[in-house]
Amino acid sequence: MKIKAVISVDIDARDYVDAADHQRAIETLIEGLRDAYPEAALTFKERRLSRRSPASAPTGGAPVARTGRLSAYVD
Repeated sequence: MKIKAVISVDIDARDYVDAADHQRAIETLIEGLRDAYPEAALTFKERRLSRRSPASAPTGGAPVARTGRLSAYVD
């Protein structure tokens, strides 16, 4: 049997320098984990904050279908 353990840590960093400091700290912590689990992997992903203001969000009107399916158009 094979299992996968996932640990997720959301970090609010002020800038790239602060993010790098957090990354170094977590890489130091995972070194101890790799002693017991050498195949342990660490991945960092930047998550962009939504810059969409509530004023620009669609309001009212007909609901929008978000299925990814194209609408059928008739000439």
